[in-house]
Amino acid sequence: MKTQYISKEGAAIISIARYLMSTSVNDRLRTIDALSDDIGVSVGFVQKALTTIEQQGAVALSKQGRNGTFIAKLDYRALAELTGFSHVVCAMPLPYTKHYEGLASGLKKQIGDLPLYFAHMRGAGARAECLKAGTHDIAIMSKLAAQSYTGGFVTAIDLGQHSYSLPHRLIFRQGEYEQIRRVGVDPDSPDQKLLTQSAFRDQPVTIVEINYADSLNLLLSGDIDAVVWLPEAIDMEKYGLAEQTLDHIEQCALASEAVMLVSGENPHITTLLRKLINIPALLEHQQQVVRGEITPNY
Repeated sequence: MKTQYISKEGAAIISIARYLMSTSVNDRLRTIDALSDDIGVSVGFVQKALTTIEQQGAVALSKQGRNGTFIAKLDYRALAELTGFSHVVCAMPLPYTKHYEGLASGLKKQIGDLPLYFAHMRGAGARAECLKAGTHDIAIMSKLAAQSYTGGFVTAIDLGQHSYSLPHRLIFRQGEYEQIRRVGVDPDSPDQKLLTQSAFRDQPVTIVEINYADSLNLLLSGDIDAVVWLPEAIDMEKYGLAEQTLDHIEQCALASEAVMLVSGENPHITTLLRKLINIPALLEHQQQVVRGEITPNY
């Protein structure tokens, strides 16, 4: 592979654009000398970078004499392009519930004029690994799962209760609660693992390692007797299934709360998300999808 080198002028543009992404309209611009010292390029390169960024419409500056220079206008999407964010890859759950579909659709609507791609994959563990490896920029998972991955990750966005799913339940065949002996758990799902441990603490059950997507077939075939799952993902009556609440487990609420994780090595993606995402509008879009009022588009 041919190695590409960034000129000092290009590096200055990227650095200044990243700095501007952390600011807001009406903020005082740091002095040219201070920016020069921080970035490690000459004052001339800083001035050229600011001029280029202004010419591209990503920022408008207002010089106010001795009071300094202030930011009159910011275009965060234009700044993102200047920082090299040509596209953003978001790892999220397989879209088998309306909550997941609504979340993907709402994100696409809000930041879709940046090239936003979704990588739908089973298991928070797999999503965390992709984020850690740098192959993905964002990973969406429950707040409970996110607490399992503390090394090097930052919670860029916390969407609040029931933004990830409705509450998890213990799912089993109707009339067979007392006969539960074998419980399925996907090792890549921290939510399922932790909630199962709490639900059956000190009870004589056997944990059976499964693929989350096979939960229904394994229940119907009798290979497992129960699984912690989402009733919204299945027609419970059609398949003769029953559910038991897990609301008494403190962690259950965290499992229904969606968060967006970003690598701590990419703080500018965190800044970008916090600047671009309108959380109330995103949650309303999600609920419209859940209620069937709009068709998800992602």
